[in-house]
Amino acid sequence: MSKRFIAGMALMTTVLVGTGGAMSAVSAQDSATPSMTDHTMGTASHPAHIHTGTCDTLGDVVFPLTDVTSGDSAATSAATPTLAMASTPEPGSTLQSTTIVEAPLDDIISGGHAINVHESAERIDVYIACGDVTGEATDGMLMIELQELNESGVSGEAMLTDNGDGTTTVEIHLMPSGTGMATPAA
Repeated sequence: MSKRFIAGMALMTTVLVGTGGAMSAVSAQDSATPSMTDHTMGTASHPAHIHTGTCDTLGDVVFPLTDVTSGDSAATSAATPTLAMASTPEPGSTLQSTTIVEAPLDDIISGGHAINVHESAERIDVYIACGDVTGEATDGMLMIELQELNESGVSGEAMLTDNGDGTTTVEIHLMPSGTGMATPAA
């Protein structure tokens, strides 16, 4: 056999063994990583809506929001949100969505609304986080806290921003409960 053939086989064996080891490490890490609750953070997408009423007494859906996922929040939806597939988020990462709602922020605040996030489309009756839309906007923005529900293991915040054209951008960020949102360095 030529030296070139043997060197090539040695390189291929090294790559295959290294790749197999990396795959084993990933599999072991995935199974060893504790999940907050598999039914919450492990789900690809969580439907979200603005409802009439409060978190204690949710009414009808007024505005559907883009599903909350671990995917790219830069993709926005207006009117009809689409499902986005996403993988299980890393511990400490956030689930997020961005939607443009066809209503000015003042109307959403004054209308008695709540933002509610559901476990999944299949389990729409299970709520994982909710926040009442109350308070006063500052510079056209309102931040509301989304409280953990049903021991979901997630909580977060929603930022509502008046776009000045009769629409409001609603950004939702959920994370493992108790981790707090990261704040930019001063």
